[in-house]
Amino acid sequence: MTTVLAVLAFVAAALVPLALTAGYWAPLLTDRVLGTVAWLRAGRAGHVERRRAERTARELLHTCLDDESWAMYRDLGFVRVWGGGGRAPAPSGRRPGPGVAYAYLVYPHRPHVVFLPQTSTLLGECRVQLAGLDAGDPLVPTDDVLAHWMALTQDERGVVASARIGFPGTELSRRAVRRDLWRLREWESQRTERALGLVRPGRLQRAVRGRAAG
Repeated sequence: MTTVLAVLAFVAAALVPLALTAGYWAPLLTDRVLGTVAWLRAGRAGHVERRRAERTARELLHTCLDDESWAMYRDLGFVRVWGGGGRAPAPSGRRPGPGVAYAYLVYPHRPHVVFLPQTSTLLGECRVQLAGLDAGDPLVPTDDVLAHWMALTQDERGVVASARIGFPGTELSRRAVRRDLWRLREWESQRTERALGLVRPGRLQRAVRGRAAG
């Protein structure tokens, strides 16, 4: 009985000050709750808007890319852009000789990866901030890929001149990039086999599943 009375006394001691100061804290609590509800609603509206923007961006990218490049982005999540300059952009001492074919992997919101398609050798990373794009308000992923694809295909030299070029693995995991190059080889092999009527079931699915796992 004594314990019960002690508990009741403690509860009363805690509740009395709250009741006396309710005129102060109740409006604050109400404002906090209403603010949280408004924030959640705004976030939901923003999420819906970004999904709509991403859908529109994918439709636009589809019209800009050739069939193979669009299928590559749709299935693997990145686009390969062939280099057109005399020498591949890479840190000093890593560049191949003039005339050696090189390419970029263009990911959304990530550095471009420079590599040699013949050997899958990684040459470097190019972190590019395109003029006119606000780094604090990033584009939806597909719009970002479209902007960088257009810049590379129209003015590669200008893009490289403004890029921050680093060694492979500076920002992106070498292992993850090599895995993406493997997925790209598998994907291309499967498309070739399909064109020749030699489809091996599951090969493309394994490459595409690697996108979700990565």
